[in-house]
Parts: sequence; structure tokens; C-alpha cells
Amino acid sequence: MVYIREKIVRGRIYYYLVRSVRDEGKVRQIVLKYLGKNKPSAEELNNIVVGLKDKSE
Repeated sequence: MVYIREKIVRGRIYYYLVRSVRDEGKVRQIVLKYLGKNKPSAEELNNIVVGLKDKSE
């Protein structure tokens, strides 16, 4: 499952594209891409996901 995660560091919000995987019975988050300080629009997010799919093939 891939989703956007908000992470607050020193009072500032940062956005990451994260995937959840099960490893040895525990769920772990793998950061696929740092998205920056501004939440991406749906169109920007779609372009990012398509770009990641192209790289993995």
C-alpha cells in the first residue's frame, strides 16, 4: 500500500511517499520519495507515481 505521510520535524511539516511492507511479522514503512514541504496536488502525485513505476520496470 502506497500513501502520503506527514512528518512533523521541529514544528514543520514534511511530506513523503511511503509504502507499507510486512517484514518478520511487523509492518514497516519504506520511504519511496521525499515530496517536500508543500503537499502535492493530485496531478503532481500521479506524475510522481508514474515516474516511479517507469523506473522500477
